[in-house]
Amino acid sequence: MKYRTIGTDPRTRREVSVLALGAMLFGSVTDEKTSFAILVIATKLGARPLAPGTSYVDHAEGLSAKVIRESAERSRERLGTDRLDVLYAHIEDPKVHVRETVEGFAALVDEGTVGVLGVSNHAVWRVERARALAAAAGLPGYEVLQYAHSHLRPRSDVPGDLFPDGSLGHAGPDLLGYLRDEPGLTLVAYSPLLKGAYTRPERLPSDYDHPGTPARLKVLHAVARETGATVDQVVLARQIGDALPVIPLVGVSSVAQLEENLAAVDLELTPEQRARLDAAH
Repeated sequence: MKYRTIGTDPRTRREVSVLALGAMLFGSVTDEKTSFAILVIATKLGARPLAPGTSYVDHAEGLSAKVIRESAERSRERLGTDRLDVLYAHIEDPKVHVRETVEGFAALVDEGTVGVLGVSNHAVWRVERARALAAAAGLPGYEVLQYAHSHLRPRSDVPGDLFPDGSLGHAGPDLLGYLRDEPGLTLVAYSPLLKGAYTRPERLPSDYDHPGTPARLKVLHAVARETGATVDQVVLARQIGDALPVIPLVGVSSVAQLEENLAAVDLELTPEQRARLDAAH
């Protein structure tokens, strides 16, 4: 297995696998026996609905210091561990001042119950504000950014559930530019395989239905034929080999899918193949 260093703060820096496994469907779509056969652990907080019939959009628990501490404690209890290696702020909480959130997460790191701090589905300016406040106070801040990112690109004019500008969780040009300017950050790319849409086109989300998609798919399939790999393996290998620090976060529902994805770690794309994949419009 290949590894990548995440974090620049000596209090939190560590080596991690270049491929991460998402477990959102374990215990529901994926049965218990299969889940334990392929299990790895990750956790977030802040988006738990507070009442039946509500959602993370209209009635989430938020990112107050109290919620951060209590949610982290519940996660450790359920997972049977004294320490969470990575803890994410799942979605934004405009009702709580960012300083309270920063200090709430930092306290857990200082106590040794959390390792690396991460953030997901936040506007870039909010990420930067939180990191700046943490740096100014000498506190550990966000070092891992988790956003949707894949070979195909969504339309930018489709409104999202969280951001009116349509940037729901997607690693758009602003976020990717931010990563280039801040080399100490790592992007964990969730839904890199678009929930199976590369092999089952009927699953492709509607916001990917635009003129640029066929061209990018054509190059992807061509590179897959050249390498003898599957299209999913090419998508993952391109992210793993990116100049930006990207860790694909894959979700699987079988051991066979896990093995297919793990094989992407050893797939070496040529510079010419990577350039073609990137240049397709």
